[in-house]
Amino acid sequence: MQAFSTPVARIPCPFAAEVNPSLVDIVLARLENTENLFGYKSETSADLVEWGEEAADRTSSWALEMARRFTEKVMGKTLDKAFSDGRADTAEDRPPVSVGVGRSWASVYRRGDRHEAHFHPNTALSAIYYVTAPDTCELDLLDPRTGIGYYDSGIAFGGEGHGIRLRCKPGELVIFPGWLKHAVPEFEDDSLRISLSWNIGFSVGGPPKGRHK
Repeated sequence: MQAFSTPVARIPCPFAAEVNPSLVDIVLARLENTENLFGYKSETSADLVEWGEEAADRTSSWALEMARRFTEKVMGKTLDKAFSDGRADTAEDRPPVSVGVGRSWASVYRRGDRHEAHFHPNTALSAIYYVTAPDTCELDLLDPRTGIGYYDSGIAFGGEGHGIRLRCKPGELVIFPGWLKHAVPEFEDDSLRISLSWNIGFSVGGPPKGRHK
């Protein structure tokens, strides 16, 4: 038995070719009016779902729908049933569950930029959509198990301490639990690497703040 597996999804967007060119223009325009120019990357304000841009709205809605499907596939049941199990006796008693966005933003990487290992507190799911890059968009997922570095038995039973490097193409969406540490290795190209990110949560009995499905 392999215990404590971590679900991760990679999903190609069926309309990527239609929205990605517009998303590039939208993000770069938004970046001109933000002060989130960190030393390691540039980032727009965290209100992507409120921009009122058709391409951004369409992509956000699709990402939320994929987050719902991802969760229901992992759970093996609908969100409403997953949240009501043990709390309601009949289907009629189950409150509706919405999938919504807390913070959402775009990140722009130029040569030499990187993002050290981090996770997103108070977030059920992290979702990243890759808009443009000269080749692949690399994302490192770190081993989430704590305490594995305190003793070296000489044998690695389950890849202790090893990360997974995803190499995604523009037009792909990645979804994983918000508690999973992830990092972006140093970007080594003269072109741009642009991605959209959403902190996703669930709301029982009504829609959470921000865009929802």
